[in-house]
Amino acid sequence: MPITMIATDVDGTILPRGGAISDATRRAVALCRARGIPFVIVSGRWIGALGDVIRQCDAADQPIVIVNGSAVLGPGGAVWHERFMDPADVARVYAVLRRYNVQINSYVPGALYCLNTAALAHPSSMIKGYLGGGKLVIDDEAAFEAEALQRVYKLEGLTEDTALLAEVRDALRRETDARVTHSSWRNVELMSRGMGKGAALGWLANRLGVDLCDCMAFGDNANDLDMLEAVGWPVAVGNATDTVKQIAKIVADTDANDGVAKVIFEALSEESRI
Repeated sequence: MPITMIATDVDGTILPRGGAISDATRRAVALCRARGIPFVIVSGRWIGALGDVIRQCDAADQPIVIVNGSAVLGPGGAVWHERFMDPADVARVYAVLRRYNVQINSYVPGALYCLNTAALAHPSSMIKGYLGGGKLVIDDEAAFEAEALQRVYKLEGLTEDTALLAEVRDALRRETDARVTHSSWRNVELMSRGMGKGAALGWLANRLGVDLCDCMAFGDNANDLDMLEAVGWPVAVGNATDTVKQIAKIVADTDANDGVAKVIFEALSEESRI
């Protein structure tokens, strides 16, 4: 079966913690381009925080999905598609998060608003690195409530207290209708149902005229699950969670050992012999 689009998460998938995009990954992207196969970066990050990744992959001419699928960007950063949380979901989620000692992040177009950053030991470097540009408003409750609860891409709670985080996740599942997921051991991510990486990839596939059944996607964590479930060829990297591995057709090598690149080379080599 020919592969018509390849999509991949970034952190923990093509970008190892503390590492960089490898030569093998760059060659895999080049192979996709040579075959006319879109190579789509799908991340929870902002576009500004993906600049180095895009440059290292030489993928500036490819579509990009950001903020867990809330926006799809075309080459050059043009907004092709975006979705926002339902206002009722925003209100309920915010009310729950305010009860707990967690940092609260709100992602809206062009800006990141953060409350209660004292909940993390070292919040500032993480925030600036993850935002990668754009407006950043920290610990201004009035501005948060006036500007950060409208046209919301994603809400996030952060804490390094794993017991507290489990309690927060449970409360959000009980008391809201939002989609509750996470991308690391210290966060909880909230979007409205029907939003996510899988929905965004489906929209992009329709725009590009490809069938998701012929697409391959790579991921490592809970916020990748809906994307992997949406495609015909879901792949978990070797360092992925057990839940991600359970739904994958292929379990690749780890992020640090070029698992994504190895599967792409093999898949496209097999395809060339069909």
